[in-house]
Amino acid sequence: MACDITSHKMHMCALKAEGCSDEIASLSASPTVKCGNCGALANSPDNVCNPVPLK
Repeated sequence: MACDITSHKMHMCALKAEGCSDEIASLSASPTVKCGNCGALANSPDNVCNPVPLK
């Protein structure tokens, strides 16, 4: 799955770069995936660049 530039602004790495810690906490409270690129955990695959299901 390729990272789409229009949706990238809501990915964990972009939110971290912007300093959006409250939003990151909300989007990673019950993670189901991690990013195969940076390892960030997220509730939804829509919030990482390269989603990999948690085992």
